[in-house]
Amino acid sequence: MLKHVAFGCALLSLSILAGATVAGGLAYSGYDHLRQYISELGATGAPTGAAVSLAFIASGALLTAFWLICAVLFRDSRLAVVGFGLSALNGLGLLFGGVFQCDFECSLASPSPEALLHDVLGGLGYLCGIAGVLVVGLAWRNRPDRRGLFRLSLLCGVPAAMTIWLIHPGFEWYGGAQRLLELALAVWTLAVAFEVRRLGDPRGTPSSP
Repeated sequence: MLKHVAFGCALLSLSILAGATVAGGLAYSGYDHLRQYISELGATGAPTGAAVSLAFIASGALLTAFWLICAVLFRDSRLAVVGFGLSALNGLGLLFGGVFQCDFECSLASPSPEALLHDVLGGLGYLCGIAGVLVVGLAWRNRPDRRGLFRLSLLCGVPAAMTIWLIHPGFEWYGGAQRLLELALAVWTLAVAFEVRRLGDPRGTPSSP
């Protein structure tokens, strides 16, 4: 069933990204998760560049598929569909972050066209992803069966919106800030994935067409 495909896409996407981040950091000598971007693991010339970029592409494709399937499963709410569409753009941002690698160590000095695309598409993806969390939460605010998800959307979306402004080299712990943003989006993705899994369960949320 479609809901099982969606659930699997979400879990596999998050697992691939987390695994690539942890394993890549271990394989990259001297890498600091608090002071370096995740993208540096997939950068041009990085020892983990090819493998991590491939992981970005796979994770992004699965994440995009998950949110697009959510738009079908929860199409009873037009506002939610808009939110899921925004979330899908975040998945595409991750995918293109693997297609277009940043320069070595994501250097901002004379960036290549590929690095510029990486930054622009990845940044827009983050913004769309955060907006998607808040829009879906807003769509579900008056649904008694999803009131908890509305509250969670605020707990994930608001800190993510505040954290994104810290993801720049002017802030010493920009790598840590990026990981907090990723964690907020991952928690929301998991919560929606389990809501998808409950669809059609007589003890849970009624099935949507």
